[in-house]
Amino acid sequence: MLDANVLVDFQAADLSLLTLASRHIGKVHIISSVLQEVEGLDETDCLRLGLHVVEPTLDQALEAAMSGRQLSFEDRLCLVVCRDNGWTCVSNDKALRKSCKDSGISVLWGLQLILELVHGGHLPAHEAVEAAERIHRTNPYISTPILESFRKKIAILVKRTG
Repeated sequence: MLDANVLVDFQAADLSLLTLASRHIGKVHIISSVLQEVEGLDETDCLRLGLHVVEPTLDQALEAAMSGRQLSFEDRLCLVVCRDNGWTCVSNDKALRKSCKDSGISVLWGLQLILELVHGGHLPAHEAVEAAERIHRTNPYISTPILESFRKKIAILVKRTG
């Protein structure tokens, strides 16, 4: 399941990367209220891209609304829906990632999803680096050291696969 910050990053990089992820890594889910946080992307776009928009249950929404206040409602909802469905949470939000880990929910950084595509042979390394660079230019939290670490990981993958 993607949270809004990862959706925005992939929107800046290339949304078709999410289509590749959905085809080759696993279904990509987005909660409808999280999708509403992202300008310029709607359910029709998600359907075209092969992404699955989900509606939380009333119980899930109530639990998220009643939970602690260190996370936004949408982040709490992501945690609850991931927990209930056994899904991985893909987020760059440190507080959400920590809460997911504390709840036994697996997590991935947004750039890790791109690494998985390269590792699986579904995305050329140079395209992965270009996507990461576009994300870096639009997201100040994807710092130069994070981008350099990503490039090193890509280089290691390229060496292994030769």
